Amino acid sequence: MADKKYYWLKLKKDFFKRHDIKIIESMENGKDYVLFYLKLLCESVDHDGSLRFSETIPYDEKMLATITGTNIDIVRSAMKVFTSLQMVEILDDQTIFMNEVEKMIGGESESAERVRRHRALKAQPLQCNALVTSGNTEIERDIEEEIDLHTDKKREKEGVSAEGGATPTAPKRFKKPTLEEIIAYCKERNNNVDPQRFYDFYESKGWRVGNQPMKDWKACVRTWEGRDNPPKGSKVATASKYDRED
Repeated sequence: MADKKYYWLKLKKDFFKRHDIKIIESMENGKDYVLFYLKLLCESVDHDGSLRFSETIPYDEKMLATITGTNIDIVRSAMKVFTSLQMVEILDDQTIFMNEVEKMIGGESESAERVRRHRALKAQPLQCNALVTSGNTEIERDIEEEIDLHTDKKREKEGVSAEGGATPTAPKRFKKPTLEEIIAYCKERNNNVDPQRFYDFYESKGWRVGNQPMKDWKACVRTWEGRDNPPKGSKVATASKYDRED
């Protein structure tokens, strides 16, 4: 069974004190605009900030009104306000891009959540021998599973099955880069991509692009170059809608 992924939106406590939000709230129907904006953020959170009905069909105003439960007149007026304040951008293929999602998104897989709980438990003072035994047993079991997985992967790489027979060579699998590798590649390309930001963003998403596992992290770096180094006069989010590989 595939590991589930949970996403959340990190909304700062001063969100409603921001100048753009206060300006919007002061407008007629402004509070409805803000509520609609929050709904768009939530809808885009697991798509790297992009909103699109399908690969071939972009959202129109009526569809946005339907999925957010918002009056279509509110949708029409709010989208004009959001684009004018550069909170939302309409890309060339009519994809709606929420400019703030990238720095507001958080995510964690079930396995990552389990590891985090183990680390938190390990950091706490142990209360009794039973807790020590239980915690150590579970950690040892996880280590054994990791060793078995590593052994199986090594056999596949060498073309040998677990039963000892020859197997076809497995396709090359994605290997998560280290922060140092990302820094070195960005220096090699002489770009302005922030390696730490790139690493933290995809680490939180389990190194997935949209709903698919990442295939080439270097291609993703090149895609980020389009966002971080836009041509003069262009807008920030001109990269492809799901940070897909080139």
